[in-house]
Amino acid sequence: MTDPFQSTQDRHFGAADAAHYRWTTEDPGFAPIEEALLSPWLRDLPFPCLEVGCGEGTNLARLARRGHPVGIDRYPEKARFAARAVPGARLAVADAGALPFRDGCFAGVLIRDVLHHLPEPGPAVAEAVRVLRPGGTFVLIEPNGRNPLVAAQARLVAAGRALRHWTPDTVRAAVAGLPLRDVELVPSQGLALRRVVLHYQLGLPALGRWRPTAALLERLERLGERLLPRARWAYTVVRARRA
Repeated sequence: MTDPFQSTQDRHFGAADAAHYRWTTEDPGFAPIEEALLSPWLRDLPFPCLEVGCGEGTNLARLARRGHPVGIDRYPEKARFAARAVPGARLAVADAGALPFRDGCFAGVLIRDVLHHLPEPGPAVAEAVRVLRPGGTFVLIEPNGRNPLVAAQARLVAAGRALRHWTPDTVRAAVAGLPLRDVELVPSQGLALRRVVLHYQLGLPALGRWRPTAALLERLERLGERLLPRARWAYTVVRARRA
């Protein structure tokens, strides 16, 4: 019998989404917001570097500024798109729970916005750590379902419904018991209002290109960060080293 959860993911992610790639890497109103989220974690990620669940290559494009990252994705169309969009990267079609790499062959591994789309996230995290060399850097970024805007967006997108159950505690549990040391769990991007208002499908991205509106949205986000408890910020980031 077909797993309805996996079928929902396959319908949503089976095709490459060029508009999403352009929005996150090129849109002058939104790409800097992505940069602010990712830069603190990607700028020091060592090579050779692997991204698990790379999609169209939006994170690979940033990693490729410093080297030649490797990306894997379950969906062939996405991997083919990423290979064209990020010619400095190497791509493979593979399952996150069964990576086609030997133990300890990467110095850095990134998993971003992937675990809540998996019916069983445990094997994917274990595989990511398996292919990481001792002392290598592991970065995991997941949206926080306790954030009001993340929770609202999860209700609108069928493939993201599981987000409602992903919290900092869920992320902490996902890495518990693995051979990792120096584990940091860091909240990021408090209210993340611009991710909703400027969304390329659900919002009006053109507003981010108009300076007064962009400045107002940023001020509202800063206010939200002061008012919202850090446990409810939009993203949970884990950075650790392979023991």
